[in-house]
Amino acid sequence: MNKIILSLIFLMLLSSQILPQSAAEKFNLGTKAFVTKDYVEAYNYFESFFNEHNEIDEMYSTAKYYSGESLLNLGEKHAAKERFEFLVNNYKWSTFRDAALYKLGLIYFDTKKFEQSRDRLNILINNYPTSQYFGPALYWIGESYVEEGGIDVAIKYLEDAVAKRKSNKYIDYSIYTLANVYERKGEYQKAVEYYDQLLSFHKESKFAPIAQFRIGYCYFQLKEYQSAILELNNPTIESLPTDIHSEALYLLANSHYRLSEFSNAEDVFLKFIVDHPGSNLLRNTKYGLAWSYFQQEKYNDAFEVFNTLSLVDDSIGGNSFYWKAESKRYAGKESEALTIFKEFVQKYPGSVLVNNAKYQVGGIFFTGDKFKDSEKYLLESVDSDNAIVKSKAYILLGEMNLNNQNYSAARKNFKTTLSIADTLSDIYSNALLGLGISSFYLKQYNEAARSLIDLETKDASFNHNKVSFYLAESYFAKGNYAEAVKRYNKIDKDDRGLNGLSQYGKGYSYFNLKDYENAILSFSNFIKKNPTDIRNLDARLRLADSYYGNKNYISAGRIYKEIFLSNEEKARDPYVHYQYAQALFKGGNTSEAISEFRILQSTFPESEYADKSLYIVGWIFFQKNSYNDAINSYRVLLNTYPNSSLNPIVYYSIGDAFFNLNKYDSAIVNYQKVINQYP
Repeated sequence: MNKIILSLIFLMLLSSQILPQSAAEKFNLGTKAFVTKDYVEAYNYFESFFNEHNEIDEMYSTAKYYSGESLLNLGEKHAAKERFEFLVNNYKWSTFRDAALYKLGLIYFDTKKFEQSRDRLNILINNYPTSQYFGPALYWIGESYVEEGGIDVAIKYLEDAVAKRKSNKYIDYSIYTLANVYERKGEYQKAVEYYDQLLSFHKESKFAPIAQFRIGYCYFQLKEYQSAILELNNPTIESLPTDIHSEALYLLANSHYRLSEFSNAEDVFLKFIVDHPGSNLLRNTKYGLAWSYFQQEKYNDAFEVFNTLSLVDDSIGGNSFYWKAESKRYAGKESEALTIFKEFVQKYPGSVLVNNAKYQVGGIFFTGDKFKDSEKYLLESVDSDNAIVKSKAYILLGEMNLNNQNYSAARKNFKTTLSIADTLSDIYSNALLGLGISSFYLKQYNEAARSLIDLETKDASFNHNKVSFYLAESYFAKGNYAEAVKRYNKIDKDDRGLNGLSQYGKGYSYFNLKDYENAILSFSNFIKKNPTDIRNLDARLRLADSYYGNKNYISAGRIYKEIFLSNEEKARDPYVHYQYAQALFKGGNTSEAISEFRILQSTFPESEYADKSLYIVGWIFFQKNSYNDAINSYRVLLNTYPNSSLNPIVYYSIGDAFFNLNKYDSAIVNYQKVINQYP
């Protein structure tokens, strides 16, 4: 502006010397009026000047320029444009041509004729590289490309404008726009660099406060939430217009939330609600507040906010309706949650959360053992597009099948889950476990072991007691008792349920391995720690068998007798009676043994142990050299059980008894019966 005023003064002095008095006077009066910003008066004097001065010279071009400037200042852009175009096209030697080109660029920009604007500004930067308008021209060309969406070309011109820092009066505009363009491109780190440059070198710029906010926004988009919090807490933010200040608070609260700083998020959300009650972000903010409460396990507070939001039928209202039900569920108020979930299903059948709600209804019914109702909702929820909800529903259906001993259906549902769920998720692990268990009960022991080993390989800590137990059971069923013992031993002693079962399983494994000492220890441990378990009686019997196998007939006999004399079901098992009599016999109490064998035969005459008992009675007499008693006992067996599989050895034993009595003819008769009747 100073340059323009000096030029005017010089031309006024010059005009007074070379122009006729009337033309010079009008030029001088026009310039004076322009300097004093009386643009109407200036325009009129310059028009009168044109009527009297027809010579094409610097004075004429100057008058044209200031006539155009006067019109421009009066808001007459079209008329001003004509003056500037005339000057630019006809006075290429004019000292005001660069200024006229610049003004034309701005006029065309304001009227959104961006190509014409760039045409005039490009002439300026190509022909007047030292002009004071060179830097601003680069800026406006960049802005024109921004307006048209030519972001990459805009960046080139804006970077050039920023480089012309000293000669660009729009340097802060250039830096801010360049940063903003990078932000639009999603190059947030580059945007931050230029916003920071603006704050560092142009602190007094009107763009400084908004640049501070934009830096916070960019860091938020970069997921650098700690940096976003630092920038958005800058006091400069407080000077922003209300709408931008509210957005800054909203981003600040969300940054705290993303860092799991839920208490801080709560504070900022509450400040937003107090400071900006009319903001269009108010419902989003309340929704964020509800989530902050929820994450802090303030479920009652979360419910209150979600409930208020759910009264308005929009997307936030629909989501809030669902989450107010979740708030009740997490608060342990499942009956209230159930009611709200069912209302949600009715009210929002098209919601993306409807299958989530159906799953939760099914889950609540499941935990309440209402399996029929649970199954109905779970079968509906498997239609979800959400893989997590879908797989969770199949998991619950599989568990329900296990509870109902429908192992084939359980296996199918667990397999379906495996085809849906993320292999790294707990859902996938649960499905592998369920598949292993259901396969075990279907007697598909190899598949059971394979699934459980896959789970163990994937996550050794996942429900490892149950994994170890069913692996042990699978190995046991396959007859691999040594491997079964290893797996039983991996079960934690703190797990009372499975540890007890593992002792029972170990006892059987050791027994089958004929490791009677360890079998005795395992069965004894199980009996001691599980006195009311339904397996206790069977464990006592196997403990007696283990003592028997270990040749501790006295201990075996004592336990057999306890069972035999009890009123429990096992007391009526001929096996117990037989083992008791055997223990007496092996323990040297032959008289009592004979008595018990005879009682067994008379009590259970059709059992597999009846003929064996009579045979052992004969054998006891034989061992005592009471050959006649032995012969009589053997004959009782032959008469009572003529088709017994023991008869060949009975005849042979009778022959031996006669032989020992020196009755060789009788011995031969019985030996011949063996030869002739049982070839």
